[in-house]
Amino acid sequence: MKIELLTIIKWLSVNKLSFNSEKTEFMIFDTLDQADQLVINFNDSSITIKECKANKYLGLMIDSKLNFKLHIDYIKKKVLKRLGAMYRSKTLLPVKYRKMFANALMLPQFDYLDTIYYRAGVTKLAELDLLYKKVAKIALDAPQTESSINVRRQLHLSNYMYRIINGDCPTNFNNIFTYMSVGSRNSENCNLSISNSTPQKSFSYLGAKCWNNLHHSLRILPDIDSFSKSYKSKLLSSMASDPNYITNNAINHLYGLIDA
Repeated sequence: MKIELLTIIKWLSVNKLSFNSEKTEFMIFDTLDQADQLVINFNDSSITIKECKANKYLGLMIDSKLNFKLHIDYIKKKVLKRLGAMYRSKTLLPVKYRKMFANALMLPQFDYLDTIYYRAGVTKLAELDLLYKKVAKIALDAPQTESSINVRRQLHLSNYMYRIINGDCPTNFNNIFTYMSVGSRNSENCNLSISNSTPQKSFSYLGAKCWNNLHHSLRILPDIDSFSKSYKSKLLSSMASDPNYITNNAINHLYGLIDA
């Protein structure tokens, strides 16, 4: 790492630019809690660069352990402020406007990058799920048996997979998934292959599992809008009629195949 940083410092010096060590930090993805620092010698002077254990990037709190605990706490803090405001005005606002309030200012906090931070532990996700149900209860007077936030993540992941399979995505996603080989049990269903060595928290594993969980009649829908609406309707209807439905925020849990 010192060699790469020294190369950057030299490039800045050649191009008449200054290197601000006070505004520069580095992150190492490890399990250690103690922060370190680098000392780089350049032009008879030493430059000290400190290590950071967490940083906010494009709205995502990235920590060195990649457990996303800080990001979930960040979401909770933002939602709780708005939830308090909606609760105090609940008696003054009809359901229509409470729903608008929740859709505009609260649900985007849960939805943004949820396919990334869902790799957090089940305990932290349960905290977020509880807060999500509070939003539903205050905004819509929904019961505590309201479907969990994991259902929203499943819907989002399914939409992503539909776009990837139909080529409506960046090209770097094209080679992540492959169909099962001809002659296998599920090859006629156009299921995606899942290697036994693939980590269950990886996008390649969860994406393939999510796609294989979809009924064929949903996969062949002509566009993303019809797919999203149809899948959402069938999924929520299936869960509402299931007497054994329980909240499950495990990362590799997907609610069962929907009969078309």
